[in-house]
Amino acid sequence: MPREARKALIEHIEQARGSRVLVYVTGDRSPAAAQIGDDAVRPMYSHLREMGHVEKLDLFIYSRGGAIDVPWRIVTALRQTSDEWSILVPFRANSAATLIALGADQIVLGRGGELGPIDPIMSIQRTLPQPGGGQIAVQENLSVEDIMAYTKFIHERAGLSDQEALSTALSKLTDRLDAVGLGNVYRTHLHIRDVALRMLQSHKAPVTEREMASIIETLAERVYAHGHAIGLKEAKALGLPVEAAEETLDDLMWRLLGEYERDMKLLEPLDPVTALGADDLYTEEAVIALIESTWGAHEHAGTVEVRAHRQQPPNLNVALNLNVQLPQDLAPEQQVAMQQLLQAAQQQIIQEAQRAVQEALRQQAPLLGVEAAFRGGLWRKVD
Repeated sequence: MPREARKALIEHIEQARGSRVLVYVTGDRSPAAAQIGDDAVRPMYSHLREMGHVEKLDLFIYSRGGAIDVPWRIVTALRQTSDEWSILVPFRANSAATLIALGADQIVLGRGGELGPIDPIMSIQRTLPQPGGGQIAVQENLSVEDIMAYTKFIHERAGLSDQEALSTALSKLTDRLDAVGLGNVYRTHLHIRDVALRMLQSHKAPVTEREMASIIETLAERVYAHGHAIGLKEAKALGLPVEAAEETLDDLMWRLLGEYERDMKLLEPLDPVTALGADDLYTEEAVIALIESTWGAHEHAGTVEVRAHRQQPPNLNVALNLNVQLPQDLAPEQQVAMQQLLQAAQQQIIQEAQRAVQEALRQQAPLLGVEAAFRGGLWRKVD
């Protein structure tokens, strides 16, 4: 990855802003997208410790979101390192990245910069019956705010007050989530609001209580689509400390994002089925997240692995008989040696034929599915 080109752009942004710049990019390339995670905190600390305390710090970010318990750690570290810190958003800073932005003294949006709702998405595993018998485990993503909205709908919109009707309506919910899951939903609902509040309270110039309540309610509940993009005009209307990047800065931010898109192949989604070769396996070394400053870079690297799952063909036995007539004038010991040689050759040919037949059958077997995974991922420092 061309580190020098990125470093030069970071230096130009620092000169334009009169600040120190820290970059955090989580890739969204399918099928190995990355998320904001706790494992990024440690390498981020290394960069901040190397910077020392600075008057002005900028966090350049591109991310579609991640764990909601990580933003507070990141914001606390940024606040301890600087007198004032801002977030630079050239394009997307969604979900957990928006939570980080709430803690910034200033949010600088590029021409295409966008924030998003902070309504968390929960992954749950459900066991469903299969038509032919048995059960299958499926992974399902549920919006915490959708669940909370359902309970509000029962009371406020449907107007259900009869105990039996309420019980029936709530049973529809418990069919999807058990008691522990429902408790987790409510705890997450409260947690996201608490984190957002602490973010806003951490500002150098704190927002008023009324403004904070309005911002949190809008981002957590009133924006009804999780993928809704909040641009400059809407962010200002919310009362966020947002401003548009001036033309030179916007160009630098966009060019730096372009370097990450190129180096991390963010604009080149990998089609698992197309990528599969004749052996039904495809591997590719990839970097899915990156933390960078003028001091150095940490990248989260590993291997993208795509593997086909086919209906296994039956084992076939291949029979072969090499009927070779040996010369009559051979000595007895020569005849024995030749027979042994022919038997060994026949066995080897049978084995190769067996492999070839099985491979041909496997390649023609019905494709049951394709598994794509990111293996062996870890953070490593690069020069």
